[in-house]
Amino acid sequence: MATLQEQVGALVRHHRVRSGLSQQEVADRIGRTNVQLSRIENGKSAPEFESLSLLADALGVEVRDLFELGDFAAREGREDPLVDIISLLSPLTDGELQNVRDLIAIALKMRK
Repeated sequence: MATLQEQVGALVRHHRVRSGLSQQEVADRIGRTNVQLSRIENGKSAPEFESLSLLADALGVEVRDLFELGDFAAREGREDPLVDIISLLSPLTDGELQNVRDLIAIALKMRK
């Protein structure tokens, strides 16, 4: 199960990718380096409270959106397969993510 730090990082990446922003663009907006942002997205470091607010503003979301996605909350002790999947995908490049998306689309077509 992913830690809260990993879950927040995965959700930061999710909202960044959804917004079409690069790590560098978000890092510039929050006054951090892309290495610092990468460490947050990969769950290697936890953002400070001030950074959470800056991240939310940069990503066009509410701070609470960095703790929940859809109808599941990132809470300790709760198993969240989607958060685990996001955590697994977070280190991938955009090209690798596109390949995974294509594979999922194929798998879903085969399900029908």
